[in-house]
Amino acid sequence: MTAIDGTDGVNGSNAANGAEGVRRTDHLFQPDLAESLNEVYAWVTQMQVRQFVLILSRMREEHREAMAMRALHAFALRRPVEELVELAHHFDPRDAVMLMATAALSRPVGEAAELALMQQEAESGGERAPITASIVHDVACQRTAFDVAVFVRVLERRQSALAKRTVQVFASPGSGRTNLDRALLHTALRDEGCEREADRLLGLTLRALADSPPGAAGAGDDEEMADLAGAFQHLSPAGRVLEHWVEERLNASDATEVERTRRLVAKLIARRGTGHDALAEHIGRTTQPRHVVKLCAMLAKDEAAPAKCALVRHYAAGHSNVQELAVLVASWYKEPALTRTTRDLLADIVAGPDPGASPRSLEALRQLGEWLRLDDAAPECSRLLCHVAAVRVEERSGADLVTLLGRVERSRDRTRAADEAGRRLAMDVMGPGGNRDWFVECLRALHDARHAAAVRAACRELSDPSHELPVDAALVADVAGRLHRAGLHKVAWTLLERLLENEQLVTPADVVEVVGRVLELPLPDAELLLRATVGRWSDVGHRDDAVAALRAAGRCEAADWVIKSLR
Repeated sequence: MTAIDGTDGVNGSNAANGAEGVRRTDHLFQPDLAESLNEVYAWVTQMQVRQFVLILSRMREEHREAMAMRALHAFALRRPVEELVELAHHFDPRDAVMLMATAALSRPVGEAAELALMQQEAESGGERAPITASIVHDVACQRTAFDVAVFVRVLERRQSALAKRTVQVFASPGSGRTNLDRALLHTALRDEGCEREADRLLGLTLRALADSPPGAAGAGDDEEMADLAGAFQHLSPAGRVLEHWVEERLNASDATEVERTRRLVAKLIARRGTGHDALAEHIGRTTQPRHVVKLCAMLAKDEAAPAKCALVRHYAAGHSNVQELAVLVASWYKEPALTRTTRDLLADIVAGPDPGASPRSLEALRQLGEWLRLDDAAPECSRLLCHVAAVRVEERSGADLVTLLGRVERSRDRTRAADEAGRRLAMDVMGPGGNRDWFVECLRALHDARHAAAVRAACRELSDPSHELPVDAALVADVAGRLHRAGLHKVAWTLLERLLENEQLVTPADVVEVVGRVLELPLPDAELLLRATVGRWSDVGHRDDAVAALRAAGRCEAADWVIKSLR
C-alpha cells in the first residue's frame, strides 16, 4: 500500500471534520466545484489510502453521504493517474468504479486515455477487478465527440483493442448517442487520423439502423436514417460520406462483403423516409448495373419498398452511356423479381436523363437497340424498347413518331403501339397548355405515313375521353378546324362526327359551339353532319333542347337541318 507522508489517521479524521461545514448536496454540482475541492478537500492528497477508505465509511455511517461523494471526487481529480490505478483495488468495487469514472470524465482526455491503458495493464494479470470496460463506457457515452476522438487516437497507437471497443460502445443503440453525435465522431476521428476507426464507426451505425425493427424506440426509424443522412449532409455537404462508404464496399473483391453491403444498402434505402434520397440517387446514378439490379430485386421483394425500387430504377435509367443501359436492361429482364417491370425501366430510359427535358434521341435509342442484340439480351427487351419508344409522344415531332413506329417490327405490335401513341397525343393536347399546332402536325405526319390506327385513336380519345374528364367541345371544334385547314378534311369530319354522336356527353351548348366553328370553316356537307349525328339522337328531349339552343343562338338554319332528319 502506498503511504502519503505527513498525515495520520487522526489528522485525517480532523480534516474530514473540518470539511463538515460543506454539506449541501447541491454544492457538488456548482460550476466552481474544482476550486472548492482544491481548497476544502486538499487533505485527500496527503491521506494514506487505507485511512481514506475508513474516513469514507465513517462519513456514510454519520449520514454525511454527500461529503463522502465530494471527497471521492476530489481524490479522483487530485491524485496522479498512476496512483489511482495502483490504489483502486483498495476501495470497495463500487467506489473504485466511481473513482475511475470521475477521473475519466473530469480529467483532461489524454489523462483519461492513460488511465484506461494503465488500468488495462493492471488487470492483465487477472488479480484486479475489471474496471477498464467501465472507463471506456463512460468516456464513449458521456464525453464530447472530439474528446472521444482524441481518446481513441491515443488508445489506437498503444492498445487497438481498447480503441475498437470505445467505437463499438459509442455506436451501439444503447449508448444514448444520437446519430448527429455519431456523425460528429466520424468527422473528428478522420481529423485525428483514425480512418480505420471512423470507418468501423460508420459501418456499425449503419448496421444497427438496418437491423433494428421498424418503429423501434431510439433507433432504426425512418427518421433515424433521415437524421444520420441529414447530419452528414450538414457536416460535410461535399463529402458524400455515406455514398462513398457504400461505393467502396460494393467494389470490394470479397464476394461475401459485396453481398452483405447490398443487403445493408437495400435495408437502408427501404427504411429511408419520403423526400429526396441522396443514397438512392447515388446508387442509381453511379453503381454498376449488376449491383443496381440486385439491390432493386431486394427492394422489389420488400412489400414496403416498391416506391424505393422505382426511385433507384429511375436514377439508373438516366445513364448517358447506352452500352451500360443495355447491360442494365438485359440483367433487369433476367431477374425474376424485376422482369415484369422491364417496361417501366425502358420508359424511364426513353424519357431521358433529365426529367422535364427532351426525351432520349432517336439515335441513342437506335444504338441501345443494337447493344441489346449484341449483349444477347432476351428478344423481348428489344420488342419492348421499340414499343415504349413509339408511345412516348411528349416532345416528339410527327416525323419522330413515324420513325419510331416504323421500328416496331411485327404488324400486330405496330398497330397496338400506334393506337396507344394516338391516345397519348390526345391526352396531351387536352392537358393544361396543350399544343394544338403540335397535335395537328403529328396527326398529319401519322396520316401521311398511313398509321391510321394512331389517327383513329387520337380522334376517339379527343371526342370521347377514356379518363374522367368532361369532353371539351370547344377544343374538339378548334382542332377539327385546324385539321381541315391542314388538308385533313376526312379526319376533321371524323373527329366532329364522333363528338356529335355521343349524346350522353354532348350538351346543347356544345352543339352550338361546334356548329359555330363548322360554319366558319366552311365545312362541306355541314348539313349532312348534323342530320347524321344530332338529328338521330335517341333522347328526344335532349335533341329538342339542342334545337332550341341553336335557335336561341341565331343558328336557325342549323336547327332546321336537325329537324329535317326526323322527316
